[in-house]
Amino acid sequence: MGNAGKQFEDEIKKSVPDDVFFYRFRDGTANFAGGQNENVRFQQSNICDCMLYNGTLFLLELKSHKGKSLPFSAIRQNQVVDLSKASMYGGVVAGLIINFRDAERTFFVHIGKIEYFIAHEERKSIPLMWCEENGIEIPGKKLKVHFRWDLQKVLGSCSHNI
Repeated sequence: MGNAGKQFEDEIKKSVPDDVFFYRFRDGTANFAGGQNENVRFQQSNICDCMLYNGTLFLLELKSHKGKSLPFSAIRQNQVVDLSKASMYGGVVAGLIINFRDAERTFFVHIGKIEYFIAHEERKSIPLMWCEENGIEIPGKKLKVHFRWDLQKVLGSCSHNI
């Protein structure tokens, strides 16, 4: 698997405990035949990459990035808005799982904290150090090449703090 982001998504999928429902939203382009036989191309825009359910619904956007910060340009504005709206409902936890590949560290950060940071900081990226202070670190175990992530820490602590 060449794309590091897709590789990370696959690692997360394989890390989901057996008793947790996992669904990966489809993405990609589609053709729409409009009037006059015109083909109009459009990109499907999902609220996030995947959802998990263990009695609490988790809506998660998965980001894997080189370096020690995640640029705002890597996060679509509609996702911040839609995830924030979804997080207002009882039983729903929404956020980003951010993988800093170079540091081999991964964090869950609630969308409310991401939204606040984007609105109030002068920076144009979310630094790893900020994630240490504002997120939940997800322990990882490196296999030969790929990782398995211990999602129980996120699934357990976030379920009880809604």
